[in-house]
Amino acid sequence: MKSLGLDFGTANSSVAVSDGLQSRVLELDQGNSSIPSTFFFDFDDDKTYIGEQAYDRYYLGDKGRFLRSFKSALGTSTLDHEVQIKRNRYAVKDIIEQYLAIVVSRAEQSLQRPIENLVVGRPVHFVDHDPEADRRAQESLRQIVHNIGVKNVEFQLEPIAAALNYGVSVKAEELVLVIDIGAGTSDFSVVRFAATNAVNADVISNCGVHVGGNDIDKAIALNQAMPLFGYKQRFKRREQLEVPNHYYQNASSWHKIDLLYDRKVLNAMDEISPQVFNPELIDRFSSLLKSRQVHNVLSEVERMKKAFSGHSSSTIDLDFIEPKLRVDVCEQTFHQLIDCMCDEIIANAYQAITLAGLSKTQIDTVYVTGGSMGIKHLHNKVVENFDTAQIIEGDRATSVARGLAIHGHQIGF
Repeated sequence: MKSLGLDFGTANSSVAVSDGLQSRVLELDQGNSSIPSTFFFDFDDDKTYIGEQAYDRYYLGDKGRFLRSFKSALGTSTLDHEVQIKRNRYAVKDIIEQYLAIVVSRAEQSLQRPIENLVVGRPVHFVDHDPEADRRAQESLRQIVHNIGVKNVEFQLEPIAAALNYGVSVKAEELVLVIDIGAGTSDFSVVRFAATNAVNADVISNCGVHVGGNDIDKAIALNQAMPLFGYKQRFKRREQLEVPNHYYQNASSWHKIDLLYDRKVLNAMDEISPQVFNPELIDRFSSLLKSRQVHNVLSEVERMKKAFSGHSSSTIDLDFIEPKLRVDVCEQTFHQLIDCMCDEIIANAYQAITLAGLSKTQIDTVYVTGGSMGIKHLHNKVVENFDTAQIIEGDRATSVARGLAIHGHQIGF
């Protein structure tokens, strides 16, 4: 019997299959082992595209609706926010359902059989410090997966899944701290492995925090890009007041950008523009909204973030809006912007050790995975803080999916 695991991620998703001895990841997107969690409805051909095809359609300038990082809406009111697609309106939860329906359909085509049982990954906390919202988030995701035809759904914590994937290679008893840093959440587990394999994994502690790569993007966008669009502008008649910042908060949050594509927001910008000291900045923001290019700004911020791996400076290049519109960001500024989030992640890693009743010197191995572990500054902080342990790099895109499939086989699912 082969078991299946679905890692529905904030940035990317993947599906793996395991027979208990080996696991493999299905190719779902142009031969790739993971597929971006993106959605694009093309107004010209009335078709839905996901993954790299969604990116291609959006960046080539096709008319339509583009969404990304919609997993972050689970457990929040944004899940019921309606997106206008031509004459119809769809809640974000319907967008998630359409996306996962295509992912599961492609997995079924690869397997040449329907999927009835599926282990789905989840963060330690969908929503921080709100158990009821967290419960609702899981049940919403369970219902969505049921709606696309999967009869039986089990959940497993993403850091435990990552640990199970690591455990198949364990040769001797180890205490392992798993650090899984994604786009939307950071999750941690302390796991004791016996000397055989992952079947004998003993999960000692779990914790997590709703901080990830998207939050780093947001901090950079707000502080470096959004001032070019009127963020922090003050009113001429009441200088103590700034332009309402929730517009810029939404513009800097992947899963909230669509909230800005509303006539009411454009009307508000038209009213605000003549009242501030630099109306041309507000007008630039209005133009950005009218052309629906806010995602392009965040994409450029994300590209700049990744460029800091090995470079002392980088640039947010916005010349697609205006010629020579750009922001140069030095390494010191970049580190200052993200240090508080990196420190919060490290603090939660220590909390997992404390919850396990251990000290960091007792940890044999730190297993790091998740796409945001590619941020060099964060990775360096992990290495510096856990210098007494060996650091093992997991496959950032697929380790969770593989572990979910392994868990499915262990429970006979």
